[in-house]
Amino acid sequence: MRGQIQMGKPKRQPRSSPIRVPLRRALLALCQCVWLFVGCGTQVDEPMVTPQAQLSLVSSPSPLGLSYGEQTTLQFRYLSQGEPQAGVTLKLQLDAAMGGGTLSTPTAVTNDLGEASVRLVAGAVESAFHITVSAPLAADLVVDVAVSRFAFGALRVLLDASTVSLGALQLRAGLYPDAFCSELPATPKLSGALRSQRQNGPRGELSFGTLLIQPYAVVGRGEDQSGRLLGYGCVEVPERLLRADLNIPVEVPLSPVTVSPVGSYALDLKVLPQWPPGQPWLALTCGRGLGLTLVDALLLALGPGDLAMRLLSARGALDASGCRADGVMPSSDPDRIVDTLLQATTAGPTLAAVASEFSPALREQNLKSELTVRGARSPGFVGEHSLQSLDLKTLSMNQTYSLVGAPLPLAQELLLTQRGDILQVPSHELTIRLPRLWQKALSELVLAPRGVTMTPGQLLAAAVAAARYGTQSGCLAIESAICDQQMTPCRGLIQPACLTAAMAASAGLQAVVTDPPPAADLRLLLSLRLSDPDGSLQAELISDGVLTGDASLSSGSVKLRGSVQGVRDSKP
Repeated sequence: MRGQIQMGKPKRQPRSSPIRVPLRRALLALCQCVWLFVGCGTQVDEPMVTPQAQLSLVSSPSPLGLSYGEQTTLQFRYLSQGEPQAGVTLKLQLDAAMGGGTLSTPTAVTNDLGEASVRLVAGAVESAFHITVSAPLAADLVVDVAVSRFAFGALRVLLDASTVSLGALQLRAGLYPDAFCSELPATPKLSGALRSQRQNGPRGELSFGTLLIQPYAVVGRGEDQSGRLLGYGCVEVPERLLRADLNIPVEVPLSPVTVSPVGSYALDLKVLPQWPPGQPWLALTCGRGLGLTLVDALLLALGPGDLAMRLLSARGALDASGCRADGVMPSSDPDRIVDTLLQATTAGPTLAAVASEFSPALREQNLKSELTVRGARSPGFVGEHSLQSLDLKTLSMNQTYSLVGAPLPLAQELLLTQRGDILQVPSHELTIRLPRLWQKALSELVLAPRGVTMTPGQLLAAAVAAARYGTQSGCLAIESAICDQQMTPCRGLIQPACLTAAMAASAGLQAVVTDPPPAADLRLLLSLRLSDPDGSLQAELISDGVLTGDASLSSGSVKLRGSVQGVRDSKP
């Protein structure tokens, strides 16, 4: 039975009655209003503090069914720490619509047995209502009453939350007269029900008796021990099923409940560029980084061939960080040979220090942004993602750069999708000129504090030009130092390749901190895990988010990976 139970085409007589339909609608609206103050149904949520006294109904049992004009005596008992208390005033409130019933008195005082009684007289209209009884230091007692000139009905509700969640440890069901499931979305707490029942366990049958025979919407819930909603379902039940001669149980299928992502969230994005092996800025931070950087470029300039293969075999193995250990024969390792020559210059060590100081800014960037989600699950959510600031850290300093004035830090009208607790923000383009921000951080946080006036590319070119080996200098010195450890052919081949390599490595350093072409330079895709710690069915936290994408450079691009954390914005 999913969505609606049908047996033939039962006639909903009460729905067509010009007198009873407005009355039932009024009763439902009244019950929903009263819920805000006293609750509806036989089940009242447990108070936060354990009551010191207990109030109970001795007779007649709830739910109570009365005919038109019928009278009955309601007898209550008040105990404090298990002992009857005399002289305690009980206050009674009846939420029936006009004509539903009357009480003989709004208050009653307990006798020596801790008991007090009031008289209830049923009215002459079809009605279902509650009597709420309150007393000092005790939880309110709610008595369900139905008044009808017809026979009363009963309903058996079957719930199974075991397939929804392992954490579903209790069941709850609520009845809503003359209502439709489309009017009853999942809510954090069951509210507004004419009757409600609760039962421990992940599956079971909840029974409702003494019901007016009319159509109902039956809401089923699977909850954890604290009352957090985990599974929800609703079925519309025709009045025929309430007749005693049928006694057919109604199954309410439960589906997992997902939290709503609608709202605004402050996000922290940790961006980790996936630089390719040999990226000059990161190669410079290795041991013998100057030699490693230039030799990488040198091998590319030489191209495939015997000399390139001999130089490559003389190098040490590449490790996970992109650096190299010593070769089998350190004296013939070209990385060590070249690094020794460049370290002996003034520009070489300066460049290595600048790269070590600046490299953390290239390895990780932290963005602050705001994600706004609107719409509904059908047809879907629409989002807006706005980048607000970028935090760059060097080895010893950090700086936050505002992105308010960036060319296009905002992506709008994004079609978001939600599956369970995962919200997908599709790939979207932004323009923030990330290389320009890297250049700014390099100048402000590294070069200026060190008093360096040359660009990194100029420092590398100066170091190569200043290299000395014997009486030779520059690329000729580098060729001689390498060829002294290599078999022929070697001389005359390395010098021209060295000149090309020095220019390529210098350009590689500058390309990272040079503006890309004037277009979208940042593409991001976010997969966010929504968290609802307070059970409000509204996402409050974003955790374990995953970021992918790429950033454009002046030549090519670099892939991005990262993580996302966030919190719902408390601003209205």
